[in-house]
Amino acid sequence: MGAGFETIAGHATGQSGVTTFATATIATGDSLTVRNFPAANPAYLMSVLWQDAEAGCIRLRSPLLHDNVKGIHLSLAESPSQWGFPCPGVQTLKPQDSLILEQSGVGTDVSQFGISIYYTNLPGSAARLHQFGDFKGMIKDIVTVTVLAISTGSPTAWTDTAINVTDNLLHANTDYALLGMYSSVATGIIAFKGIDTGNLRMGMSGGINTYEASQYFVTLSERSGLPCIPVFNAANAPSTYVSAISVASVAADNVTLVLAECGTNTGL
Repeated sequence: MGAGFETIAGHATGQSGVTTFATATIATGDSLTVRNFPAANPAYLMSVLWQDAEAGCIRLRSPLLHDNVKGIHLSLAESPSQWGFPCPGVQTLKPQDSLILEQSGVGTDVSQFGISIYYTNLPGSAARLHQFGDFKGMIKDIVTVTVLAISTGSPTAWTDTAINVTDNLLHANTDYALLGMYSSVATGIIAFKGIDTGNLRMGMSGGINTYEASQYFVTLSERSGLPCIPVFNAANAPSTYVSAISVASVAADNVTLVLAECGTNTGL
C-alpha cells in the first residue's frame, strides 16, 4: 500500500444563467465516488480545474463537506485555470463519499472541469511520489520531453499518448522526476499516467503559463506539504502516458514534460 494521486474529469452544458447548475457528466473510466481507504490515513482535495470560454461557476458539494447546498464554489476567469483551489492538502475527504460536481454557464456553452484527490494510503497503489528534497541532491540533468498529445474535442473521454512516441532519448533504466508540464495550445486538462503512478492520472490544467506549469508538481508539494512529484523509470516509458481531455479539438498540442534525471538505483 502507498500514496495515490488521481484526477477526475467531467463536463457540463451551461444553463440559463450563472445561478442554475448542471450536474457533471464524468469522463469514461472516472468516478466521483471517493475511493475506499483506511480512515486513519487521510485523503485530500488538491485542485479544482476548469476550462470555459464563458462566465460561470463550478461547485463541489456533498453532505460530508461543509454543506450540501453550495459547498466549494468557484467563479474562475482564467481558462484553463491552474490554481482554482488555493488550499491543496487542507480539505479532507471521507472514504466512499459521493461527491457532486456541478457547473453553471451561459446558453449551450460546454465546460470542462475536474478535481484531483490525494490519498496518503490507498490500498493497491504503489505510486512513486516524492518531495523535491528527496532527490534534489541526485539531479544530474534537466531534460524536456515533447509529447504530441491529441485531444479529440470530446469532453467525455481521455486520450492517452505514450511519452516515447515523439521523443525517445531518455537514458535506459534511469529514474526521472516530473517537475511539471505545459501545453503549446490551451487544453482543458493534461495528466501523467503510468505504472509508476499506480496507473492513476495525475492531472493539471493544460495551460500555457510556462512559469507556473513547468514546476507545477514541485509547487503543489511545497504548498500542501505532501509528496506530489511523480518519479518514473525510463524502462516504463512505453507504458507511461500523457493524457488530455478538452471541450475543444486540439490536433497538435505539444505537451512539454520538464524532467529531472536522478540516475539508476536511486532507491526513490
